[in-house]
Amino acid sequence: MRVPRAFVEEARGRCNPDEECAALLFGVGDAARRWAWMENAARSPVEFRLDPERVYRAIADAERLGLELVAIFHTHPGAPVPSPLDLRHMAMWPVVWIIGDVRTMELRAWRLERGVLREVDIYIS
Repeated sequence: MRVPRAFVEEARGRCNPDEECAALLFGVGDAARRWAWMENAARSPVEFRLDPERVYRAIADAERLGLELVAIFHTHPGAPVPSPLDLRHMAMWPVVWIIGDVRTMELRAWRLERGVLREVDIYIS
């Protein structure tokens, strides 16, 4: 998964331990080119919930540009590994899930395929 350095820098600047931070990444294939920051309606440091209308608008805008949803990003207050809740949502949204440790911004990427969780390499460019 190729992620723009500008996205990572923005995440460092805007994400904080008070609530999980989330974004949708759009691109082609395994390369993210644009992103849309999403408000965490749960306002929780251990869970995120996105407004379906905002998700729809972000996806529709990206599709008009010829892009597709390639990844979902969110932060955790610790290790960047999927939680049980993440795994349930990953089954519904079969894209790469990028998780960042909110304190260090260590990033790891994951994909759930046929019920099997596998780590995906991340390349920051």
